[in-house]
Amino acid sequence: MKMHQLGLKDMRVVGRAVAATLCLTAATSAFGTDFRPFTTALSLPREVAANTVVARDYLTPQKLCGEGTCRLVNFLPISQIHLIPGDIPGLAVNGPTVVTEIKGLGMQVLVNGKPQTKLREDQSPITFSSPIEIQLLRDSSPELINGTTDAIQFWFFTKTTSGSNRIINYILLNTKLTRIEGSCSVPSQTVELQPTRARSLAGIGATAAERSFQISINDCPKGYNKIFYRLKPVGDTIETSAGVLPLSPESTAKGVRIRVTDSAGAPVVFDTSTRIDDYNKNTGGSFSIPMRVSYVQTEANVTPGAVNGAMSVLMEYQ
Repeated sequence: MKMHQLGLKDMRVVGRAVAATLCLTAATSAFGTDFRPFTTALSLPREVAANTVVARDYLTPQKLCGEGTCRLVNFLPISQIHLIPGDIPGLAVNGPTVVTEIKGLGMQVLVNGKPQTKLREDQSPITFSSPIEIQLLRDSSPELINGTTDAIQFWFFTKTTSGSNRIINYILLNTKLTRIEGSCSVPSQTVELQPTRARSLAGIGATAAERSFQISINDCPKGYNKIFYRLKPVGDTIETSAGVLPLSPESTAKGVRIRVTDSAGAPVVFDTSTRIDDYNKNTGGSFSIPMRVSYVQTEANVTPGAVNGAMSVLMEYQ
């Protein structure tokens, strides 16, 4: 989004293609708990840029150690470098990214928001209370080719904050890939708000000059199981309240920002996947997401000037 003169604003929505799936299953084995993130059937566009995160999944501390806070005491990434049936399944590496059984996709684990590298038990443990994130990433290989193994990608050993027993967890990739020709397109657009006077904002949280707009998601090919979109603010992600965009560098106003809501007026939640329910894998199609945008007062005092903000629309495929 982009805005001008405390009233004249424009919002720039930039379409970028990534892929993701949100699903998690767990099975108990003699060795501990085997976590298999992502669906067993994953559909991705054939053309995905290297280093793009194509799938994400999450594990809570409760699942990993049975409490709200865990200590990671031993972490071992294992690269699947042998893709021939019956060959040695892999070798331990420093990480954070490992080669998976699907040629063209790597995998990494984020703890406290940071990609986790190898951690030995004689090193200091890492305490975490938020979910870990598991990512599949496109690498530089020219093709996406399914593998044939179901081997461990990460050893993830935890302890509770007070206990001494090591809790054994394994993270595996158990996914088969379908390549789809093409992806959805999201055209860039600018949304302008009408100029307004600073005195029309009566206090923190007050809004003005609201208008409606639509995010267009066009030409989605058939074949995907599900399609999601994710709204990501551009710039500093510190928000004064839900749905509020950071000010772009060219902004000169103070105490006021841009607020984005859904068509019912509820503030959008950034960095959260929302499914496009109308998508049909047999037909594909184009879709419109109705939304609203307005000025919102964020500080007690408002200084008139230019108000600009921007967000990206990330497409996610399963």
